[in-house]
Amino acid sequence: MTADDPRQRGTAGRGGSALRVLEAVDAALSRASAALGALLVIATVALVTYSVVMRYLLNTPQTWTDELVGYFLVYIVMLGVSEALRHDEHIAVDLISGRLGSRGRLATEIWGMVVVIAVSGALLISSYGMVAFSHKVGLISDGYVEAPMWIPQLALPIGYGLLILSAVNRLLRIACGLPGAGDVTHTQID
Repeated sequence: MTADDPRQRGTAGRGGSALRVLEAVDAALSRASAALGALLVIATVALVTYSVVMRYLLNTPQTWTDELVGYFLVYIVMLGVSEALRHDEHIAVDLISGRLGSRGRLATEIWGMVVVIAVSGALLISSYGMVAFSHKVGLISDGYVEAPMWIPQLALPIGYGLLILSAVNRLLRIACGLPGAGDVTHTQID
């Protein structure tokens, strides 16, 4: 969207500049986390390929790779959740909401964002406590990597924090009558 976009007009009285800043921060953080997640996908493929070559071609299994790939997968998921929300790409069941009018769909969208914020907030607090505890007691993994557990666990509060930011952004945009944060055209599969 540009500054001349008619969808942006009339938002100055409804927190337009604050919403633009929130949108910019949300977009930048979501894209950066998704890009980091994409790099981790590439690293995961490289690790699995290395493991397969070592195990089946050189008959030298590398037991540490499975543990590291598991940690990478957690980061990949948690780094991608906010960008998926921004582009409305989470799995949704629209059996009921698809039959509602525009006001009903709006109400379900608002309710959905409130629930995302509440549940993610609870999970953020819980996961932060888990990371803090693991760091405090020096907990390490039982596997071959012997990684400090707070490092792989840190994916959870990071992901939930980014998800809350994207959900708040989307909720405020809905409340101001603006298009969704990702500005993506919604498509439905019939």
